[in-house]
Amino acid sequence: MRTIQLRSVTIAIGLAVAALAGAGGVLAAQTAMKPGHDRVPPYREPSPYMSAAEIQAALATLDPKLVSSRTGGAVTIAPNKAPGVVRRRMRGPQYAITHTRSLEYVIITKGTGTMVTGGTLIPPTIDSDPYPIAEPNQLVRSDLGVKDGLARRVGPGDVIINLPGTPHWLSQIDDTIEYVEIQIPNVDPAPGIERAEMIQK
Repeated sequence: MRTIQLRSVTIAIGLAVAALAGAGGVLAAQTAMKPGHDRVPPYREPSPYMSAAEIQAALATLDPKLVSSRTGGAVTIAPNKAPGVVRRRMRGPQYAITHTRSLEYVIITKGTGTMVTGGTLIPPTIDSDPYPIAEPNQLVRSDLGVKDGLARRVGPGDVIINLPGTPHWLSQIDDTIEYVEIQIPNVDPAPGIERAEMIQK
């Protein structure tokens, strides 16, 4: 009886060892590198990072007059490395803006308000922003707002993508609003959208 049990155990162990050996062979075959797959892109430093606490601390150092102005105040996320700021604005008049060749992402992180997009700026534009000029990434602003745009209520978690040449305007801020703003310059308009007029140098 004992002999039969010992033989059963021996057979079971042998089968387990064989299975593991087979699995190892399969794994070895799966991990064998194909020609040209032994190289990877060069080393890079870790990605730029700002914690929520660091962002709030930096926003708290902004001049309150700047934050309550028509442009709001901003903290740069990755200076000289990547585009993007966190902007804080307060209730009050805001510029309506068009970036003629920039694609802009706006991600609301705090606060609520009404954003109007599309349509046209209401003239006159401010003195520093004549239109058109030779600068392809021209910023054009109006004190008076946007005509024939679409108004949407916006709040935390909302994402707005302002295509090149699309007017956008925070027509109302309920108290304070904060958002991540990423602008990518030198972008052609989407197919079917006319490129903004530009004076040739």
